[in-house]
Amino acid sequence: MSLNKEDIENISKVLKDIEFLKHLTPAETVKLVAGFEKTSMKQGDILITQGKTGSIFYIVASGEVGVFLKRAWVDKKVATLGSGKFFGELALINDEPRNASVICEADGEVFTLLRDTFKEVIMHNHHISEEMKRIAHQRQMDTKNIQLGEVSRPKFR
Repeated sequence: MSLNKEDIENISKVLKDIEFLKHLTPAETVKLVAGFEKTSMKQGDILITQGKTGSIFYIVASGEVGVFLKRAWVDKKVATLGSGKFFGELALINDEPRNASVICEADGEVFTLLRDTFKEVIMHNHHISEEMKRIAHQRQMDTKNIQLGEVSRPKFR
C-alpha cells in the first residue's frame, strides 16, 4: 500500500535514525522515501526464506520479526528485530540468495523497498554503499560463526 503523510513522516524519521543513512542528500532522501511502500504483517508470516533470491529491503515500522538460520534438525533463532531495524540488504548488495529466514513474531507493519530503488539511491551514494558493505560483511561473518557454533549471539544491528 502507498504511504500516507503520517507514513512518510515515520519512514523519514526511521531513515534519520539509521546511522549510515545520515549521508543521504536531501534529494536522495526524497527519492528513497518515495520508493517505499508499507505492508502489514501478521504473526507467523514469512517475510524472507533462507536460500531464496531476494529483491526487497525491509525496515520494521511496528511489530517484531525473528531472524532464523536453518540447521540440520531445527532452525536457530539468531535475532529479534523491532521498530526501526532493517534487514534484507545482503541479498541486494551481493546478489546472493537470502542467508536467513525472517518470520513475523508480532503483528505490525514493514516498510519495503524494491531492489532497483535500493541500488539506485543507496548503493550509488559512496558513503552509504561503503557502510552497507561493511555491515553486510559483519552480518555474513556473524552468520558463519553461528553456523560453526562459535558465537551464541550475533551482532545484528
